[in-house]
Amino acid sequence: MEGRYVNVILSGRTSHLTLCEVEIYETENLASKGTATQSSIYRTWLAQHAIDGKRYGDAYCAGTSSNSDPWWRLDLLNVYNISTVIITAHDNYMGEASGAEIRIGNSLVNNGNNNPICAVISKPLTDNTVTYSCHGMEGRYVNVVMTGQTYALTLCEVEVYATENLAFERTVTQSSTRSTWLSQNAIDGLRYGPDTGLYCSATTSESNPWWRLDLLNYYDIDTVIITARPDGHLYETSGAEIRIGNSLDNNGNNNPICAVTPDPLPGDTVSYSCRGMMGRYVNVVMTGRTAHLSLCEVEVYETENLAVKGTATQSSTYLNTWVPQHAIDGVRYGDAYCSATTTLSDSWWRLDLLDVYNIGTVIITAHDNYLDQTNGAEIHIGNSLDNNGNNNPICAVISGLQSRHTVTYSCGVMKGRYVNVVMTGRLSFLILCEVEVYGTASGHRRKTFLRLKLSSSADVAAESDKFLHQLQSALASHISDFNLSWTQLPEEEEQMEEDGGKYTHFNT
Repeated sequence: MEGRYVNVILSGRTSHLTLCEVEIYETENLASKGTATQSSIYRTWLAQHAIDGKRYGDAYCAGTSSNSDPWWRLDLLNVYNISTVIITAHDNYMGEASGAEIRIGNSLVNNGNNNPICAVISKPLTDNTVTYSCHGMEGRYVNVVMTGQTYALTLCEVEVYATENLAFERTVTQSSTRSTWLSQNAIDGLRYGPDTGLYCSATTSESNPWWRLDLLNYYDIDTVIITARPDGHLYETSGAEIRIGNSLDNNGNNNPICAVTPDPLPGDTVSYSCRGMMGRYVNVVMTGRTAHLSLCEVEVYETENLAVKGTATQSSTYLNTWVPQHAIDGVRYGDAYCSATTTLSDSWWRLDLLDVYNIGTVIITAHDNYLDQTNGAEIHIGNSLDNNGNNNPICAVISGLQSRHTVTYSCGVMKGRYVNVVMTGRLSFLILCEVEVYGTASGHRRKTFLRLKLSSSADVAAESDKFLHQLQSALASHISDFNLSWTQLPEEEEQMEEDGGKYTHFNT
């Protein structure tokens, strides 16, 4: 339902109206569409009761009998990027949920209880309903498990909300199609598959091949994630331009550039920051080349990884090449894209976000071969540089890392400019392949829209990127911390003679 106002009214009654909380989500509670199971059942406390949409009441809660490592599992029946899990415990049995782990992933090994951890439910719980941020963890299964305990597990409601991948199941097209490599394959939600011809898109070999996504609406796009073919064909994606805008001139390939994929590509999946570029169309195009263009997945998000805008330092640098900035370069895997210290006591790495943010999530990616040099490190967040920032409050202790694995840690809402990762009390080196930070600005930021009329003897529509760069440079000496982007490319209105020269008016 579309609307600006939400009213709650007791129509036709004389009464008090009491509301303890009103929560509004643009996204659907995915749990209500899934199926649930659990390790055992206490009397009539069925697993499905925890996804029936009713937070309270004995008849609406799930519960296991008392057993070792009790667990509850939700099957979402599809793979999602999960942003939020909301847990409601029983009023009288809050201890039967506190301390449980929330795990998200695609594996059913050990009943799904080996999947990565989103969060650990607070112990002790102080409220019946608690929200945990998982910021885009990918998975089909959501488990709640009391690891290492012999106890009952009671859950009155589990709600799951996804970070919306704007690209998923929208409208796409491409310049040509090679065999079964349809353009739609690149937005099917599957980064990899046993047959890349069924899960990836590809054009034939041609001049300037392109792929275009129509979001069907206008969005402020912060992040585009590209997954290339994992089977030795990275060159079919490397060197492509990612363009975002509202124009269909030249099939959308004249829209402003967000980024150019590296040549060679550093890994299968790479994230690109577009910093709020507005647009309906997202194009990937091989400009000036005769080649195939292959894309296994294109994901588009309105949320931004704050880390890529910051600067990094560390206590020391291994071989002078494993520099701290590698951990915020947007590339999760590869030796040349990881940071590492030498072996020291209390080795640390620090990110300066250059501003104060309300940080909800930190995502850590470890190196395949050196998990012990990341596991056990503390994540600190705050505004102090005492002891190099390592005295700031702790968000989490890194644990549960697996080979080539990425783990998400929820920090609630911690305010800070600095994010530190430190091996407290250990003689060790510290390796980080990627640190991602998500949150919101603590200050107020404003977006302003301007309508311009330009007079120029040049073709401003064709030179739109150049003009925008010149305007940004001219304003930079007067305004700090801003970004310009076209909401609509200039369109020719009329021609007129002026001072003996021919000028064209453009509206934008």
